[in-house]
Formats: sequence, C-alpha cells, structure tokens
Amino acid sequence: MRLRQRLVAEWLAVALLASGMVAALGYWDSLSRFDNLVYDQLAGIDRPDASPDILIVEIDEESLAAYGKWPWPRQRHAQLFEQLVAGKPKATGFDVLLSEPGDSEDDQQLAQAMARVTNLFLPLHFVFPGSNGAEFDVRQPIAPFTAVATGLGHVNLLFDPDGVVRRANLCFGEKHSGAEWPHLMERIYQNVEGGSSAAYDRLDNCEQKLLLPFAERGGYQSISYAALASGEVPPAFVEDKIILIGATANGMGDQYPVPLGDGGTLAGVEIMANLYSAIVRDNFIRPVTFTQHLLLSLLPVWILLLGFWRWRPRTTIMISFALIATILLASAALMQFSLWFAPGIALLGVLIVYPVWGWRRLQATSDFMDGELERFGRSKVDIPIMRTELGPVDVITGQAEQLTHAISHVRDLRRFISDALRNLPDPMFITDLRGKVTFVNRLAQTGMEDGAQNLALDDMLNRFVSAEDLQDVKDYLNQKSRPTRQDYVEFTSSDGRIFAMRRAPVASDEGLLRGYIHYLADITEVANAAQQREEVLQLLSHDMRAPQAAILALLDGREADETTGRIESHARRTLALADNFVGLARIDASEFSGEDILLAELVEEANDSLWPLGQARGIRCDVDDQSDGAFVHVEPSSLYRSFVNLIDNAIKYSPDGGVVTIRIRVTDLDGQPFVSVAISDQGEGISEAVIGQLFERFASDDTTAHSSIKGAGLGLNFVAKVIARHGGHIRGENPRDGGACFTVLLPMAPDLEDQAG
Repeated sequence: MRLRQRLVAEWLAVALLASGMVAALGYWDSLSRFDNLVYDQLAGIDRPDASPDILIVEIDEESLAAYGKWPWPRQRHAQLFEQLVAGKPKATGFDVLLSEPGDSEDDQQLAQAMARVTNLFLPLHFVFPGSNGAEFDVRQPIAPFTAVATGLGHVNLLFDPDGVVRRANLCFGEKHSGAEWPHLMERIYQNVEGGSSAAYDRLDNCEQKLLLPFAERGGYQSISYAALASGEVPPAFVEDKIILIGATANGMGDQYPVPLGDGGTLAGVEIMANLYSAIVRDNFIRPVTFTQHLLLSLLPVWILLLGFWRWRPRTTIMISFALIATILLASAALMQFSLWFAPGIALLGVLIVYPVWGWRRLQATSDFMDGELERFGRSKVDIPIMRTELGPVDVITGQAEQLTHAISHVRDLRRFISDALRNLPDPMFITDLRGKVTFVNRLAQTGMEDGAQNLALDDMLNRFVSAEDLQDVKDYLNQKSRPTRQDYVEFTSSDGRIFAMRRAPVASDEGLLRGYIHYLADITEVANAAQQREEVLQLLSHDMRAPQAAILALLDGREADETTGRIESHARRTLALADNFVGLARIDASEFSGEDILLAELVEEANDSLWPLGQARGIRCDVDDQSDGAFVHVEPSSLYRSFVNLIDNAIKYSPDGGVVTIRIRVTDLDGQPFVSVAISDQGEGISEAVIGQLFERFASDDTTAHSSIKGAGLGLNFVAKVIARHGGHIRGENPRDGGACFTVLLPMAPDLEDQAG
C-alpha cells in the first residue's frame, strides 16, 4: 500500500509536469523550427497542381540581357502594357514598386499605357517604422499610376523564424475598419470573381496567418518580359489569363526561401501565383486552434501515462514508438483535410514522459525495497535455514538479490507454518473473503476423499457439520459482531463428535482483512461432562427442594410457635441456598440469550413479589421511577431473581416499620446511556468486615439482620454475576444518612436509545 501511494504521488507529479510542459511549449511555440521542418516534408507528399489560368511574365536574365541592367526606363514598361492591351487578359498584377517619381514624360507615357490595360492592379508597400510615431507608413504608387490602376494591394511576405516563407496575410491593417489593405492577389480575385474570397471572409482579423500549399517549382506557365514587350508572344497566348509580372532573375533581391524541400528559393511573383491559386481553390492549410493543438498534444501523453498502470515495460516501449508514428501519421492525414497539427510538442511529451516515469518509478521502487527489506530483516522469524552471504554489486542488483533471498525465506517460512498447521491436534481451515477454502489441515479433511482445498465454505460445512446444527453454525459465521462473552459455536459433526468452532480474522501487516481462520476444538468429552453436570444439578436441585417444600407444606395451617418458626426459617433458607447454587452454576455454563424489556416494570414486579414479606414487618417499599420508559436488553428470569435478592436483603436488614426506597433513573457513563436502579434501606449499613468482599461467595453478615431467615452468602455473588453477564455494574455502599444502598447500572438497549433518551 505504501509503494502504491508513493507511485500514485510520483505518477501525479510526472503527469502534472508533462502536461504543464506541453502547455507551456505550445503557448510559446517553442518547437516551431522542428514543426516547420516536419511541415516541409509532409507538404511535399501531395503538392497541388499549378493553375493553368495564371501566366507569369518574368523579368529574367534574358530580359536583363536585352534591355540592360535594372531599373529600366518606364517607357520600357509602357511597351509591355501596349502589348498586353492587344491580348485582353482577365487581370494583370504588376509586382514592381512605382512609389518614386521618374522622368515626367516617361511617367506620363507609362500612365497612358496603363490606362488602356483592363483590370490592372499595382502594389503598395509599407515603411517601418512610420513617421511621427506611427507604426508604419503606406507608400502608394505615384498619383498618375494610382489614378489609372483598377486597385492597389499589399505584397508583404511573412517569414518564419527560420527565414522561410510559408504563410501569408490576406490583408494588412485592421479588418472592417475601412483602413485595411487586402493582398494584391485578393484584389485581383475580387475583381475577377465579383466578391471577396471565402478565405478572406473567414478571417477574424488581418493578423491571421494562412499556410500556403506550394506547387512544384516552375509549375506555372511563364514567358520572358522581353519576349512579350517585343511582340514575340501572340496576343492569344495571354487572352483571359491572370497575368503576374515580376522579377525572377538572380541578383534582383526578389528571391525567397520556400518549403519545397530542396533548400532553394522562389521568386516573389511565383509565390504570389501560388497564393492566388490557394485563394481560388480555398485550400489554405489552416493551423488547428491553440485549444485543439493542446488537446491533441496531450492525448498521446495521457494515453501513455494511463498505460503505465496497465502495461509491462516491454509493452510500454512498443506503444511509445507506436504513438510517435501515430502522431506523425495524424499530422500527415490532417494535411489532406487542409489542417495543420504541429507534432513537435506531442512527440517531445511522449519522448520525455516515458524516461521520467521510468526514473521516478525505479527510484520509488528502490526506496520501497530498501524500507521493506530492512523491516523484513528486523521482523523475520528465524527458522533453521542456511543462507549464503551476498557479494558486492550495484544498488539495484543488490536489492534484487536481497529480495530473492527474502522471497526464499518467506517461502521456507510458509512451508514451515503450513507443516505446523497441518499437524495441529484439532481440525482447522482458512477461507478468503469470498468464502473459498484456501487452506485445510489434515484432520479437517478427514473423511473427505476428494479433499477440501478450494471448496466453498458452505460446501465445507455441509460435509462436516450435522444437519441439525448446520443453521446455527451459519448464523454464527454470518454475525457482523461477536458476543463479548462466548465467541464460538458448538455443533455435532457428521460422525457424532462435538466441536466448538471459533472464527478469527486474518489481517495483513497493514491491518487489512484478508480472510478468516476457523479453529475446531473437539469438546466431545467436555460436552459429555457438562451434560452429566447438568443432570447432577437437576438432581441436586430436586433432592434439596423437594424435602423443604414438603416441610413447608406440613407447617402450613399449623399454629405458629417458636419451634415451627425455626423449622420454617431453616426450610426457606435451604430453598434459597439451592436456588442460588443452581443459578450460579447455570450462569457459568449457559450462553446469554436476552430480549428488550422495560426495566421499571421488571423492578416493580420483583418488588410486588416481596410485598407480603415487608407487610409482615410493617416495611414500606417505595418505587421512584424517572426512567422515562427505558428499555434494556436482558435475560428477564435471572435479572428478576437478582432484584428479588436485592430488595429481599433491603427488607431483611431494615427495622420494623422502616422504608425501602427504589430509585430508577437514566444516566450517562463515558458517553454511553445506562439505566440505574438504586435500592436503599434504613438499616445499620454494611459491616466494615464484609464490605471489601461483599460480592464474593459466602460473604454474609447476619448480625444486623431483623429477619429470622439468615443468608448463606450466595445471593449477592449471584447478583454480581448476573449484572456482569449483562454488561452492567453493581456497587454497595453506606450513605451518610445511614442504611445501605446497592446501585445497579445496566446499559440501555441500543436500538431504543433515542426513543428512551
């Protein structure tokens, strides 16, 4: 139990540590670099096709060779737009910044050429930080170009911590504020389709980042800027296309790392082509929410944590590897549904929780083994078994060897105890909590050819106990609490012998109930002797009572004189002696069998029976009952006789014309309710010579008695034994105002305490 509690505490600590670590790493996105590497590999498994509606016009090395180094005069761009007019494209995105004025005539010529192009969109850019304390400044194309453009959009790129472009913002600024700037590709989509994209509508704010699915490098159709500007491209080639114009030549500063798995870069204009395709198809990879990510990351960790209680170490390590594979497969599967679950935190949780738990479990087990082996060494029973000394080894191996020797010692001790129990001189057997016989000695299975091991308790009893006593034995075994006086049951066995069965609990070292041991003592000779004793008592009682009763019958009706009075006195004394002697003998031999009664009624009945005796001497017996109908659990016959003895003594020792007072009250003793009966007389009190042994046998002082019937010294001994049999107390004392007082305390009946109290 101590090891289990320690392991539970260690498990909770590991579980909380692992869960807290996963939550913290997820909150701070601490494993983003690893997650990005996994994403790059998974994204390459199933790349989308390039859209055939997009045509990239590249400012490539061929164009630079034809027109010279960058930047070109703006009349060069005017020539390009004049060629586009003839081709009638759906829309054109010109990914060249025009925020600085050039030669005025060239600017005017370019603006006129732009004006003839249908659906022309120009980029704007942002300057960080802005002027006058602003977060940023917006730099639009110069006024002539802005005036002829169909729309403007931002072309900002987002870089992950590793410098790779994987994500995009579809807008910049504050959405729904009227001051936000949609992306240039979103502007083109809105113009072509007549409304904003589904992805744009789902955005809660412009800060939301969307993962781009990239097509294969070079997958989009492209033509050289120089070829289009010089008229080498037929107009039909650009008709109804989405034209994206941008730099692709090396050295122009518009190449960026992207997750294509080859470590290369991609031109900004081709990144925008991929973005436009994702907007059209609405196939952005959406990261799961933080809450979803946290739950998915914690799930494999908690599967492993819960499995620690069920699986063996070999199974646990295999399942750990299976969970790692499952996490990666789950990330790949979710990408097919355009969802991204970053697996790094979940993988780290699984990789950390197993060794940490293994370490803490090993430490807890090692500490427990140290303590248990030390306790075992102190408490083991010495038996004549030789042990070899242990050699020097490491801590865990040493503990394992000590445990092996301890188990061997316990095995030897078990055999030692088993042999001792099997050879006991009386039958015995042991049952578990389910009532199954787990051990039986040789004498208990005598006459059972098929053995008693593994029998159900009822089957064992049916074979061993006679049918007449079987129910009494079962009633005894079914008791939840045992009688305080006689914790056994007598029965006759199937072969006619008489046994006394006693059942005792079998508890573990921690005090937990494990089963019961049943010990059967053969009391055949004792029972026969008891039967003979009872017959002697009956004979003695009859032979003593019959002559005295005959004497009293002969005296009845005769004229009273001193002689007849003496004869009657001795006859009655002999009758009392016989009754008390037989009563004492039977109290010692019989079992308690009680019932709930009103104590006040029994006391009054005993008092009424002695009314003639008191009346003859003018003695009045007053009963003061304030017990409020208190019940007690008693044997009425013996208790009635006890109160008769006490009241009779009070009358006997009272002067003629005196008063005997009987007070009945409810009192409390150590938190338990009792009913007290105090019987007081007005005699000379209890002699100092006998007050110390008042309730012993033959303790009597008749020197102060006013009755001609003397005592034999058995009455108070009988009363004391009866009261003790009922779990009560009795005391005798001399009150200050004279006389003697006997007080009896009896426990109130348990089931009626509330009613009576």
